[in-house]
Amino acid sequence: MKKVTLKDIANKLNVTVGTVSHVLNGIDDISVETKMKVLKTAEKMGYVSNNSAVSLRLGKTNTIAVIVPDISNPHIAYQIKLIEDKLRNLNYSVIILNTNEDDSLEYKAITTALSKQVDGVLLCPCQQSSNGVEFLKKIEMPYALIGRYFSQIDTDYICADDVKGGYLAGKYLIEKGCKNPLYVGSYKYIEVGNNRFEGLKKAYEEAGITIDEEKYIPISPVSENINELTEDIVKKYNFDSIVAFSDIIAFEIMPVINKVKKVPVVGFDAISSHLYLPFCYASVGMVNKGWADKATEVLLEKINGEKRVFHELIDVKMFEFNI
Repeated sequence: MKKVTLKDIANKLNVTVGTVSHVLNGIDDISVETKMKVLKTAEKMGYVSNNSAVSLRLGKTNTIAVIVPDISNPHIAYQIKLIEDKLRNLNYSVIILNTNEDDSLEYKAITTALSKQVDGVLLCPCQQSSNGVEFLKKIEMPYALIGRYFSQIDTDYICADDVKGGYLAGKYLIEKGCKNPLYVGSYKYIEVGNNRFEGLKKAYEEAGITIDEEKYIPISPVSENINELTEDIVKKYNFDSIVAFSDIIAFEIMPVINKVKKVPVVGFDAISSHLYLPFCYASVGMVNKGWADKATEVLLEKINGEKRVFHELIDVKMFEFNI
């Protein structure tokens, strides 16, 4: 494939290479008429800019890496879409990398992103370890955590207010007369899962009911045998309601539970606030479309040299869908 150069466009229009370069690089010192001719000809000839050369000259690539544990989750996919929409308007490109909740894959995703010379990283950590975060800190790469954070590491993060989320789930179930909830949460190394359970316990403590630690059933957020696990839960535990770590887990639990008994199930992420699903359920979700907008703002500030540390919690509320 023959690559179209600035000289090719210049020769076609009988103008200087400098004129073409100024137009294509957005330097506003060329007449509108000439500018339109250059842009139209460049498009017609199939010109593709040499981003590597531009990056070397400017010292940046205008590329951001977004690293997430499960891109198949509609909640995460929607947040990535919002991030990409905003960054595109600011002339940034986005690289998306998936880790499958695997610590080794997360580290590889980070090094892959760095090999692409990205300007910054948005990372939703799998939290099996803090190796990825410590590495980003060590090399002084601008980054921010999204969706999850490490309470023992003072770093930038933008997350939902998960303690409040668990509290709202508890208040919702209490109002429905539920006194014996079961929490089907993530593995306990994922801090948002613990935070949601703390909020749930707080709501029930205010109602004079103690929720024991044994009511926290830890499972993998991407568990593939959720049906078997749910059947086991039904056999082993006494409960009148369930709080699930995510809507995805709630959706998989509900059909199995409903075969035995009808109980309220509350999820997290409020997927139906942006994706219509034709069934009834309740979920805790973030307001104002979630953390995407704030996360983008924070990362760009870090890229531009901001030194202060951002701890941002996005407010949450209870949603009822088709109820």
